[in-house]
Amino acid sequence: MTAIKHALQRDIFTPNDERLLSIVNVCKAGKKKKNCFLCATVTTERPVQVRVVKVKKSDKGDFYKRQMAWELRDLAEVDAKDASKENPEFDLHFEKVYRWVASSTAEKNSFISCIWKLNQRYLRKKVEFVNVSSQLLEESVPSGESQSVAGGDEDALDDYQELNAREEQDIEGMMEVCEYAISNAEAFAEKLSRELQVLDGANIQSIMASEKQVNILMQLLDEALSEVDTIEGKLSSYEEMLQSVKEQMDQISQSNRLIQISNTNNGKLLDEIQFLVNYMDLSKGHIRALQDGDLSSPKGIEACINASEALLQCMNVALRPGHEKLMAVKQQQHLFTELRDTFARRLTNHLNNVFVHQGHDQSSTLSQHTAELTLPKHSPLHRDLLRYAKLMEWLKNTQREKYDGLSRTYVDYMTRLYEREIKDFFEVAKIKMAGTTKEGKGNKFGKTLACF
Repeated sequence: MTAIKHALQRDIFTPNDERLLSIVNVCKAGKKKKNCFLCATVTTERPVQVRVVKVKKSDKGDFYKRQMAWELRDLAEVDAKDASKENPEFDLHFEKVYRWVASSTAEKNSFISCIWKLNQRYLRKKVEFVNVSSQLLEESVPSGESQSVAGGDEDALDDYQELNAREEQDIEGMMEVCEYAISNAEAFAEKLSRELQVLDGANIQSIMASEKQVNILMQLLDEALSEVDTIEGKLSSYEEMLQSVKEQMDQISQSNRLIQISNTNNGKLLDEIQFLVNYMDLSKGHIRALQDGDLSSPKGIEACINASEALLQCMNVALRPGHEKLMAVKQQQHLFTELRDTFARRLTNHLNNVFVHQGHDQSSTLSQHTAELTLPKHSPLHRDLLRYAKLMEWLKNTQREKYDGLSRTYVDYMTRLYEREIKDFFEVAKIKMAGTTKEGKGNKFGKTLACF
């Protein structure tokens, strides 16, 4: 039956783009036996068309031809005649009832089962099945599984491959040797089965004869597996070592990053320290000059001027953000403030003494200039005070109150000096004019006024 199925598929259904899913050898009931085949087919193109095709052998008997076809959707009922006993008869109800007798009950059941599966899949239970056993119809199988079972024949047919020319020649040769290959397919299949068993036995004997080679092969396989285990162990060890190296490299990389960050921070810190040292550091010589410098000698005054200018630069330096929070900066600023106050106090006291001394100076009185009757010159006093000009400017910029107080002291004492000298001038002039004539007094007085 398999050979016939392949032949029908090749000669009749493949040219029409159809697949042969099931076949049954039948003859019409109640008539002279004239065999034909009922075939269940589906088309390979969408939408799928399901048909029952009647195929009959030609009169000459050398090929098969398609005689009639029915659409499965036109099938109304399948009657298996008897569900409990083996009965090869069955009816198909199309536009009329067709009664058939299968060559065997097994072929009939296989064909009806295929029709039921196609009905389940494509027609959704439209066809009625009568006198068919529930086991055959797979009533216990869910609808989804039934559809998958129904599609199994199609999937199996997808795996079907047509015979090549050599295989066809071999099969035809076997069928020619066996005269009953077509008339009695079961006997032919049984013969092929016996020959296949003989070949299987020969193969088993050949395998048993090569048992020694198999044992050697198994031993080699065991050794290979042992080597594989050894290699896997070494690979695992290498992997652990590489993992350890990777972790160490990661730690080194992290350490390098930390070192770079530390170096960068140290460089920035060094820049800040250098900035503070360069602009907020006052030398010990300047500090001594501000604290104990001699304000009466030219060298001492020059040292005090340089120290005061350096102190002013340190106090006026523009600090960067955050510097004012540093303890060292706060201490240095406090030191600068103390030095400024100390030096301003020393300078104020010294200049105050100088102003007092100059205000009471009797070295240049009018009596020393009686011959000329002129006011005394104060150029030496001015030259002496001119040395403190830069220090007075510094005091004006740093201690305005002390500067203003010192200015008032200077004006006060110099006012007293000038008042005293002018008073003495008029007293001397009065004495000189007392012993002369009135005319002489007038002339002398005129000269005096001119000099004044």
